[in-house]
Amino acid sequence: MAASSAAESSQSLGEGREPFLAWPGMSGLRLTLPLSYLFFKIFYSIYGGASLLAKLRRPHVDFYFPWEMRLPFLPSWTLVYLTVPLLLLLTPFILRTWRTFMPFFLTLTAETLVAGVIFLAVPLAQAYPPRVASGFLGGVFHMADRLNLDYNKLPSLHMAFAVTAAVVFGRRCGWLGRTLFSLWIVAVCASGLLIHEHQVLDLAAGLALGLAGVATVQRRASDDRSLDAIRIDGLCLQELWSFTRWRPGRLGPFLTLTRVSLFRWRRARMLRAAYCLALHVDDVLNGGRKVEGDRQEHARSLLRVLAGGEPAPGAVAEQLAGAPEGPQRRQEIMQALREIFPPPSAAASAGTAPAPPRSAASR
Repeated sequence: MAASSAAESSQSLGEGREPFLAWPGMSGLRLTLPLSYLFFKIFYSIYGGASLLAKLRRPHVDFYFPWEMRLPFLPSWTLVYLTVPLLLLLTPFILRTWRTFMPFFLTLTAETLVAGVIFLAVPLAQAYPPRVASGFLGGVFHMADRLNLDYNKLPSLHMAFAVTAAVVFGRRCGWLGRTLFSLWIVAVCASGLLIHEHQVLDLAAGLALGLAGVATVQRRASDDRSLDAIRIDGLCLQELWSFTRWRPGRLGPFLTLTRVSLFRWRRARMLRAAYCLALHVDDVLNGGRKVEGDRQEHARSLLRVLAGGEPAPGAVAEQLAGAPEGPQRRQEIMQALREIFPPPSAAASAGTAPAPPRSAASR
């Protein structure tokens, strides 16, 4: 396994002993902040799009029990309601490594997609009477109300995100922290009722969605094999970005490879990794990619990693060559490289890494 992966894995195994909130290094923020922004775009595209499309239909009145209409309207509880987005904003500073942040990102994204489908299928209008609030707290309430948009009632994504965060973050705390998170969930649920934003069934559906997301997506994405697979695909995309900036025409072959991998994504992962490594070596040896030190030595370093050596931290190509799926996977990469490149010449066996043929980049 790669050295950096081993360090991150040990960090992940010991995450229960980490302080709950700490300032991450820039290496963590370089990934967590762009992913946070990506989730923001996904969320408002789906959440906002569902609300806009609901206007084309005739939304039903939200499902409610008669006693809910007698609940008081307390705009001061908006402060509790807004703690959910505040906690999500702090996520990059709590889940400080990509191995802890990525499963959380995928879980919230999956919950948003599921809720978006339900919003489109069952758009619901406000059941409470019009709400009037004034003063400072009234202004805070109206700001939160505008962010909530219309018709996206059941399931409550506010509750789903709160439950997901409480479970994931609570696992990093002791019994006292988990107890406080449980009480916070109760307060968030009460705030949704007391500011007349959601009905009981909305909140119950959001609770179920959040628990289901943690039990399925979060649990599966936190598995080491799943994280390593995500890591390899991410490194391939990072290399692809470098390729297309220099030779945009290379995007076509990669998309073709991606298309034929759709129904066998897992089995073709090593082939995609080998293709990216082949293009990387081709770029380096032909002068298209600037590297520190000798270009031939850089190519040989990749061969050493493929043979079982440890990749250098931060070296994307070496990290890709040392894909942490065991010696068998490295042998699969080597086999795929042999299919892309012709057999090495005698000069290669003497210790000199020959330049790949020009045609390799177009395959």
